[in-house]
Amino acid sequence: MESVLPPSDRGAAILGDLHEEFLTRAEGDEARARRWYAREALGVWVRYVRQSKRYHRRPGRLGVDRNSSWEGFVDTVVMNVRYAVRRLMRSPVFTMVAVASLGLGIGANTAMFSLVNAAIIRDLPFEEPETLVDIYLSTEGFSHATLSYPDYVDLIEASRDVFESVSGLQYAFLQVDADEGVELITAEAVTGNYFSTLGVQPAVGRLLSDEDHIAEGAHPVVVLGYSYWVSRFAADPGVVGRPIRISGRELTIIGVAPEEYPGALRGLEPAAFVPIMMYDMLQGSTNGLLNRRNHSFFAKARLLPGATFVQAETVTERFTMSMREEYPEFWQGAGLVLEPTADVIMNPMIDRFLVPAAGMILIVVGLVLLIACANLASFLLARAADRRKEIAVRLAMGAKRRTLIGQLLTETVILAALGGLAGVFLATQSLNALLAADLPLPLPITLDLSMDRTVLSFSILVSLVAGLLFGLVPALQSTNPDVAPTLRDETAGGGRGKSARLRNLLVVGQVSVSVILLVGAGLFLRSLDASRNIDPGFGDAPTGLLEIVMPATRYGDEEARVYLETLTESIGQIPGVQAVGNIDNLHLDQLNTQAIRLNVDGVEPPAGSDFHSIDYGEIDRGFLAAAGIPVVNGRGFDLTDQADTEPVALVNEEFARLFFPEGDPIGRTIIVDGGETQVVGVTADHKVRNLGETQRPYVYLSQSQRFSRDLRILARTTGDPERLALEMMATARALDPEIMIIRTTTMRRHLATMLLGRELGAMVVGGFALLALLLASIGLYGVVSYAVSRRAKEVGIRLSLGADASSVVRMLTASGMKLVAVGGVVGLALAAALAQLLSRLLYGVPALDPLTFVGVPVVLGLVALLASWIPARRVTRIDPVGALRAE
Repeated sequence: MESVLPPSDRGAAILGDLHEEFLTRAEGDEARARRWYAREALGVWVRYVRQSKRYHRRPGRLGVDRNSSWEGFVDTVVMNVRYAVRRLMRSPVFTMVAVASLGLGIGANTAMFSLVNAAIIRDLPFEEPETLVDIYLSTEGFSHATLSYPDYVDLIEASRDVFESVSGLQYAFLQVDADEGVELITAEAVTGNYFSTLGVQPAVGRLLSDEDHIAEGAHPVVVLGYSYWVSRFAADPGVVGRPIRISGRELTIIGVAPEEYPGALRGLEPAAFVPIMMYDMLQGSTNGLLNRRNHSFFAKARLLPGATFVQAETVTERFTMSMREEYPEFWQGAGLVLEPTADVIMNPMIDRFLVPAAGMILIVVGLVLLIACANLASFLLARAADRRKEIAVRLAMGAKRRTLIGQLLTETVILAALGGLAGVFLATQSLNALLAADLPLPLPITLDLSMDRTVLSFSILVSLVAGLLFGLVPALQSTNPDVAPTLRDETAGGGRGKSARLRNLLVVGQVSVSVILLVGAGLFLRSLDASRNIDPGFGDAPTGLLEIVMPATRYGDEEARVYLETLTESIGQIPGVQAVGNIDNLHLDQLNTQAIRLNVDGVEPPAGSDFHSIDYGEIDRGFLAAAGIPVVNGRGFDLTDQADTEPVALVNEEFARLFFPEGDPIGRTIIVDGGETQVVGVTADHKVRNLGETQRPYVYLSQSQRFSRDLRILARTTGDPERLALEMMATARALDPEIMIIRTTTMRRHLATMLLGRELGAMVVGGFALLALLLASIGLYGVVSYAVSRRAKEVGIRLSLGADASSVVRMLTASGMKLVAVGGVVGLALAAALAQLLSRLLYGVPALDPLTFVGVPVVLGLVALLASWIPARRVTRIDPVGALRAE
């Protein structure tokens, strides 16, 4: 089939093929190859002259110029692709390095975007989300806390003028009887109108409805979460109607939630949804749901048609005033806060940190991609300089500039596409490794990190932009040479000076960005090291942890005490155990904090309040020894402290300093929840909510006098704490096979959860900083390597005149290090400015940390020196005579 391209473009394409053949022949006999090339090029020129007029007079199909037709466009694209593929296959090293560089950059961006997409961007399947509202309780300590179920019930009646429906849920840990034993699952106890309020439809069967929200235990039914349905029941639609035993009760499966609904909180996908009226029965509590102090109810409402957000705020303000009058002990200083559901990711308090953190991560990986793209542009500029004579000949033969630009951009886009495929593969492997990692998470996090349409669209867009944007400048520059000088002398003209300056500028930019990332990584690593050196004040010895719940539906108060005493004694007899104790709310627990209302004579409460809100825990007499917290004054709890004796308490040193600054607290009286309690001891200070906090006052109450059914049992050991934790679980199961076990862990892993955020931040930024350093080194290597190849004649002259090879190596290495020095100075200046913005994220490290700002240039300088020296060392292998003969 005759080509539909115009003679000029056909001639240009043929010349490109001739040039490739010339390079192959030149490896054997360059002089003979040049003669062959001249003959063939002349033939192309003659055919061009003969066919030019005839082509432009010939009509295309249906009288349309075939060059402007769709068929001609497709043929042009196909030809460009074939030509680009041949060119890339002839330069496998260049192709692999360019694809690898882009793949690393695109892969890092795709992986991080997948995380951000799953945690922030991906929309939940709510019907008309613009009319949904999240309802929070604003208190002195929390601006967006959860409500209690009684608050929810009162709000329904007070808000019928603005809300079409008000719904909500409480999270629960439930036990499911499985073939292999008892399984612990997370569940959402939801109101009957929850799914209808959100507009969520079932995948199989039906969802919960108002008929399931009548009275406690009236409807023992359950809806399965989609992932749990797939993993436990192999996605069998026949599960509807089957019984399932949960927390000792038989419930009937009525449906399966849709796959696209992962639960109320992103990352915390429930295995089951149960009626909220079953909450107490399944949790084993007697009054947990109806307790107005139990603030664990997540409320959502849908506005009535025509109702506005402002009107809803007015109604909830009126409701707040009425609740303060009716329940002053619960609502003093509290109020309702409304937030549009579409604006909430997890919780507004968490979102304040989540969104900036996600933005920072995307900026970091964006800088890495920028370095990778700069490498691509640098490679293409060097490649274009090598092809300038070919381009000049093709232009002289009449090839259109836009045709040549199209061919060069096609080559770049193919490189970018290959880099994108490599990047998606690397991102997938990285995310799979992250999901398989054993991270010390306080809860099982389940994020859908699959490559959905959004992620793939992002990867395709990034690849195309990288190919077109960073391939355009080299294409424009290489197709605009000074044709006559280039044809006369291959080493002259061609915009060589501009190309070199642009490549040097790209290296300076790469080094600058690398310095910024390395400084950021250094600061985060130093901050992490400082955080690891914080003494939490407890848990320094190997310790096993067991978290259990003794349901009130199965244990009376006396039975629960007997079981706990027996379990404690049994764990104490495990070889290696030195001390055993328990607490209802362990320090540095990110999911649970609790406070009591406390007053001390002579110490005024905070303004606007009638009491002090103090963190506290209920402990047995063995907890302090098991946790390694010493009593510094007075005594700890002992057998004399019983339910029928005077209430007693222990306070920490900070409490004593704040409330008894001028006297001994031992024997003093404090008012706890309206009752008098005597202080019998003072413990050493310890961290309560987070490692970076200033010391908080803390109160311990005797478990014998305030019994809890939700306990964390600690066992200090001289052996392996992980093995001990499993033995503790086995001991608990031996005493009661159906005891509700929430988790087994170690004190080390418990404390590690407080450092997880800092460790992940340091790991991510540090990893990307090293990746940026690698890519920048590749770019620097390429620039110096190209400089060596282009200065071969100069090097030959120097060596012929007696210059020492080592001095030439130093000269070429110095040319690369000058670029590093300039980029390093610029990068340090920018890093110093950006470090001030990161100062609030750092602990124990100044923003302008001397060790970081000195260490980074040293590391960068050593790596850059190596990247410059290796290609410069090639001059020692140059034959001076051959270099002088080269054109």
